[in-house]
Amino acid sequence: MRIIVYYLYIEMNVTDSEVSTLSQTKFLSIRELQQQGSGIKDLLSKDGKIIITNNGKPIGFTVGVDEDSIEEVFNDWKRIKQLRHLRYIDRKLDESEAVAADANAEWIDEEAFWSGVGI
Repeated sequence: MRIIVYYLYIEMNVTDSEVSTLSQTKFLSIRELQQQGSGIKDLLSKDGKIIITNNGKPIGFTVGVDEDSIEEVFNDWKRIKQLRHLRYIDRKLDESEAVAADANAEWIDEEAFWSGVGI
């Protein structure tokens, strides 16, 4: 079994249903990860996934793969990255709508906008 480590910042804004999934997930600090060495293979076989922490904060996760599933895992990872980007855009749109709905919002006309952008 090969081990793939995805380093990313995990947003801990989780729903109630995700809490139960996280509570069943193994958490391992970077120090413990170094100490485990080849024991990681056994942990992944048992748990399937491990969240890696640094000073108690999640920084990434591991997923066990084999030769038959590695391409599928990478394709899934691409879709996850796209979904995370869409969620980011959605949050920014919500923020923009909230600012626009504010009665005290200051507006500029289109010509002033484009001259400020420099196009």
